[in-house]
Amino acid sequence: MRIAIVEDDERDMEQLRGVIDAYTASRNMLVEIDAFSSGPDFLRDFEAKKYDLVFFDNYIGNGLGIDLARKARAADDEVEFVFVSMSSEFAVSGFDVRALHYLLKPAGSDSIAQVFERFRKHTQKPEAPMIEVTSDYHPVLIPVPSVRFIEVIDKTCFIRAKEDVPVRLSLEKLMELLPPDIFVRTHKSYAVRLGAIRSMEQNEFLLQSGDSVPIGRSYQSSCKSAFIEYLANRPADGQALPDPSSP
Repeated sequence: MRIAIVEDDERDMEQLRGVIDAYTASRNMLVEIDAFSSGPDFLRDFEAKKYDLVFFDNYIGNGLGIDLARKARAADDEVEFVFVSMSSEFAVSGFDVRALHYLLKPAGSDSIAQVFERFRKHTQKPEAPMIEVTSDYHPVLIPVPSVRFIEVIDKTCFIRAKEDVPVRLSLEKLMELLPPDIFVRTHKSYAVRLGAIRSMEQNEFLLQSGDSVPIGRSYQSSCKSAFIEYLANRPADGQALPDPSSP
């Protein structure tokens, strides 16, 4: 995690850096902190995606922290800002740049904990959807994006994911547990996750992993429609959706 502190008072800088260091060390967080004592120095160094979190003093030399934040926000829409000041006079102006938090000097450990908790909530990625099945009499949770396809062998469904998971269910029953807009039945003995597909041939899907999944004659129309729907909803740049199950 990369953090910038923009503060022209050396004692305030060291105090803020100290509480950040103490908090992150207590939680075994790996952080890198860059300190800037002037607005121009910060702007010369700043670039999109370089920092995760920036702390601004409200007054930087003859300028204002909010003005620096506006320029930084124009270059990076994701970085989070925290303003630090002797009073709450400028707290409202922080809304202009979607400030994460506003701290009063001197920032204490509780205040810094609030900042990092807010940062975690703002930036955490949604958890991957899971499916729960019973395998060998034990409940198993499988991340949906890890599944490539499902294959029936001797009345057992094998979920081909990071590891193969055997499930004593019919494919019809197992399909009821799967998101219908993500998986499609391709054959009496096969189903596939649409995001795992690289291309469609007349009688099979070729997967990004190198596997192939057969398409039964009676399933060709529904498979074609499902795959076209998936392609239509890919990102606007036309690139394939990332596939976490690929090697």
